[in-house]
Amino acid sequence: MDGKKLPDGALGHVMTVGHFCCDMNQAMVPALLPFLVVQRGIDYTSAAGLMFASSFLSSLIQPLLGVIADRKQRPWLMSAGVLITGLGIAAIGFLTNYWAVFAAIMTSGFGSAVFHPEGGRMANCVAGEKKGRGMSNFIVGGSFGYVVGPMVAAFCVSLMGLRGTAVVLVPTLAVSAALFLLKSRFQRISDANKREVKESLASSGQKDDWPAFLRFSVSIFSRSIMHTGLTTFIPLYWVSVLLQTQEFGSLMVTVMALAGTISTFIGGRLADRYGFRRVIRLALAVMFPMIIFMLMTNNVWLAMMFIMLCTGASNLAHSPSIVLGQKYLPNHLGLASGVTMGLVLSMGGIFSPLLGRIGDNHGLTTVLYVIAGIALFTFLASLLLKKPASDGA
Repeated sequence: MDGKKLPDGALGHVMTVGHFCCDMNQAMVPALLPFLVVQRGIDYTSAAGLMFASSFLSSLIQPLLGVIADRKQRPWLMSAGVLITGLGIAAIGFLTNYWAVFAAIMTSGFGSAVFHPEGGRMANCVAGEKKGRGMSNFIVGGSFGYVVGPMVAAFCVSLMGLRGTAVVLVPTLAVSAALFLLKSRFQRISDANKREVKESLASSGQKDDWPAFLRFSVSIFSRSIMHTGLTTFIPLYWVSVLLQTQEFGSLMVTVMALAGTISTFIGGRLADRYGFRRVIRLALAVMFPMIIFMLMTNNVWLAMMFIMLCTGASNLAHSPSIVLGQKYLPNHLGLASGVTMGLVLSMGGIFSPLLGRIGDNHGLTTVLYVIAGIALFTFLASLLLKKPASDGA
């Protein structure tokens, strides 16, 4: 592959494919759990431990890796991240010891942590002036990976047994090799962007706005709690309250993911045109009423429409939020990416057990009203978002 002949837009597409491959591998973990329970004899608590291994550590260390990426740009980390993620998933099917499987899944999560801060930073660099559009394309790759990953896992393992996890090595090796061969081109773009940012900041006197970034973090953390809560409890609500089949409840995860993928694609483009803060606030304003409307109807199809609009709105704000965080910290794009693409995910996971306790004690309808309250708080927090010094977002 001759990276010199590829325009920057094509480089962005390669990164989108890289994000797709990385997140597809990660998304296979929950789909593999039923097979591990049946074929490896692990219990539900142990299965939950594997989900912890997959996401929690990865999310927490991404800001640290982002700081490292800011100090010295290493575009080859994108290639390494995809490779490590795939190797970890492929190894699962060949291991019989629980802790060996735990280590393999943790390794895969570490690979994801390696990829995302550098990937988010490079997506900003490659995007040029169309930051929202470039970041949307990059995020859509990951979102689509989360849609495809469970299907790949179910198909391969059903057909070949747990050792079918080795199939992920085919796309993993191809995508990792492509990113590695383009590392010099990515490095040149990264160096040029760093010089441009340094000159721009020197001429304008703009500095990293840490207070604005901290206020912004409150908004994205609460959005993560709300989004994770919906992903967790909507399938259960469909079965227990709307009295649908378990298959229909599981299907809602895919429906929500598809709605989110489409809106992610649109969100960055709207932000480029109408402003990042404006799009974020409009999107967040939709979520609260949509949850309330869903809870007020017993019609399954109306409820589905409302929840699709809600999750779509949440994802509409996703890529603009990542770019806005980078605008607040122009000297620390990697750190901003690590927080907005990594640490933010752990917030939803941390609060999920608390929401679950509320559901156990007071019912699913109550917990969804609590999530609606979190959605309202998220919107109110977005009203405090400060205009970045670099533009009129």
